[in-house]
Amino acid sequence: MDQSERDEYLVKPHLTHKRHLPELEQLQSQISEVLGGISLDGPGDFVFATKVCCYTIADVVADVNLAILASLKIGSYSAAESLSRTSLENSMNLIFFNNDRTSNRPKSILLNYFARARKGAQSWYRHAAKTDDVDCMERARDFDESLNVFRALFGDLESGGVKGWPDAAARFRDAGYEHFYHVLFVPASDSVHSFSNDIYNRFLVEKSPISVAQKHARLVELEAEKISFAFYLATNAILFFCAAASHLAQRAEDQAASARLEGIGEAIQLMIADHERVTTDCIERLAPGMNQLREQQQMAKDASGDL
Repeated sequence: MDQSERDEYLVKPHLTHKRHLPELEQLQSQISEVLGGISLDGPGDFVFATKVCCYTIADVVADVNLAILASLKIGSYSAAESLSRTSLENSMNLIFFNNDRTSNRPKSILLNYFARARKGAQSWYRHAAKTDDVDCMERARDFDESLNVFRALFGDLESGGVKGWPDAAARFRDAGYEHFYHVLFVPASDSVHSFSNDIYNRFLVEKSPISVAQKHARLVELEAEKISFAFYLATNAILFFCAAASHLAQRAEDQAASARLEGIGEAIQLMIADHERVTTDCIERLAPGMNQLREQQQMAKDASGDL
């Protein structure tokens, strides 16, 4: 493809996803509205600990999703990627809590919190002791002691049947969403840990045997892809929040809420289908060039072997 074709078929299609932002904002608002009307005090037998976890995480995800949409609006796409990963994981936690008819999962996350906090306090104390930082030693000791006091307020967290807090892969699997762990959550995780995919893409451009003008054009393409990916993750984050709300509505036997959330979910899925169509088309258009590169590498390898 020449540059005009690349602009037409690789850059512009990715940027069309920006048009989804107003509708995403509306749908997010509708999910929060419906979710706020679901009562956990009636059908569903929600125990107290589960109610606390569900109300807390629902508020957190709604807050994070608003930040995702604000990031998209101001063009902060790396922030949108990172926040979407956080949203996805916590919507899965919301489903995870909802699916437990006991208080075991709330207990397990509290045990995990206390264990991590105590480990952090003790590590902080050891570091302060090595550096002879008396003030930090005292603060770390006080924090560790406070954990013992607060831990006692929660009663018996280690009763029979309480297991350790599972990793993200197990939570997705146990909630019935293992497929999305592999195709959505893991790719999104790079946006939290290192943005190594961004570094990789930049290296690909810089190492390509093309002119400076062509490299600039490739960077424009990468930016369009990044924008598209940010919108894709954001759209999925809102869809998973909708799915989590649907789980709550179903358990609470709120048929009206379930019906509204089903309609919202269908609208979001249409946007995701649009994303996937564009991505598939771009991959197909780039396939001949990729095949040519493979052939060139194989020819170079064969020639090297002959020598």
